[in-house]
Amino acid sequence: MPEKIFLLLIVIITGVTSCSVSKEAYSIKAEKRKAARLAAQMEIRKAIESRRFVLKMDKIILPDGLMIDLVPRNNFIIINGEIISVSLGYAGRSFGARKITGINFNGRTGRYIMNSDTSKGIYNIQVEAITPNRDKFDIYMTLGDNGYCSASVNNPYIQSVSYRGLIVPLSPGNFSYSGNKPAR
Repeated sequence: MPEKIFLLLIVIITGVTSCSVSKEAYSIKAEKRKAARLAAQMEIRKAIESRRFVLKMDKIILPDGLMIDLVPRNNFIIINGEIISVSLGYAGRSFGARKITGINFNGRTGRYIMNSDTSKGIYNIQVEAITPNRDKFDIYMTLGDNGYCSASVNNPYIQSVSYRGLIVPLSPGNFSYSGNKPAR
C-alpha cells in the first residue's frame, strides 16, 4: 500500500511540474510575438510620420459597395516625402472623352494634412497630388499602425473610388510586391 501511495505521489508531482513548464514556454512565445508586433507597429508609425510608405492595395470598393479583389496585385500608392506615385486599377464612370481603366501617375504632393489618434493607432491623411500635366487628385487615406489601410481617390474626370490594402514602410529593399499580411 505505501508503494502505491509513493508511486501516485511521484505521478502527481511530475504532472504538476510539466504543466508549469509548458505554461512558461507558452508565456515566453506570447511575449516574443507581442514584442515583434510592437516593433512592426513602431516601424509603421515612423514610416507614416516621415512620409515614406507604400500602400499596397488588394481590394477595390465599387460605388455600389461591392468589394472586389484587384488582380494583378500590383496596385499601389507610394509616398516618398514630396513625391507620390500611383498605379491603381479603376472601375467606374469616366467624365471625359476617353474611358478610364486605371489611375497611373507620378507627381508631387501639394497639400498634405495628417491627423493622428495615437491612442487608437490611426492616421487620417489628406493629400492633394499634382501630376506633371497639372491634374489634381485628392487622396484621402486612413492608415492603422496594425498595417491595414484604406484610401479614396477623387478627381474631376473619374467617379470617387475606394481601396483597401496593406501599409509597407518604404526602404530601398522592398520595392517588389509580396502578399504578406502584417504581423498581428
